[in-house]
Amino acid sequence: MAVDITMLKELRERTSASFNECRKALEKTNGNLEEAVKLIEKLLGLQAVKKSSRALKAGVIDSYIHGGGNIGVLVEVFSETDFVARNESFKSFAHDIAMHIAAANPLYGRIEDVPEDVVAVERRAFEEETKALNKPSHLITQIVEGKIKSHFEAISLLTQSYVKNPDKTVGEYVNEMIGKFGENIKIGRFCRFEL
Repeated sequence: MAVDITMLKELRERTSASFNECRKALEKTNGNLEEAVKLIEKLLGLQAVKKSSRALKAGVIDSYIHGGGNIGVLVEVFSETDFVARNESFKSFAHDIAMHIAAANPLYGRIEDVPEDVVAVERRAFEEETKALNKPSHLITQIVEGKIKSHFEAISLLTQSYVKNPDKTVGEYVNEMIGKFGENIKIGRFCRFEL
């Protein structure tokens, strides 16, 4: 199948994947642009998994000030090389992450970062809440686990819906950037100040 050059350019703009990857995705999906976007996003996620063990030796610290100076954020974003860290697209990505933190106010980077004592407190609160439902104990356990998962996904950076595109999580956005830059990328520490 011959690939339409305008579709190829649009797919490249939407995904930041290479022209070759875009061409292959359009060929596999018989020219269906939306399916090609999904295919590339899946591919970029797989590339992120492969690169996740590589060492991070460079990066940037970015800041974002919002609300006339009422909210401020500092965030570390790591890459493997200084070449990527100096790239304007990488800096823009780091700024987007800082802006997301300002808007969404995550308390933790990942769900795994939540201290066990905090999880225990929430678990007890959800157990008390669900006991009033008069359900069998195995259902109460499932409900409590679901509520805990949902609660901590909402306050952990990588599992939050990305404010600029709520159809994906911040973690998925990071994986896309890993595919785009061809390097491992991680979000490090962050802090948010609010008056």
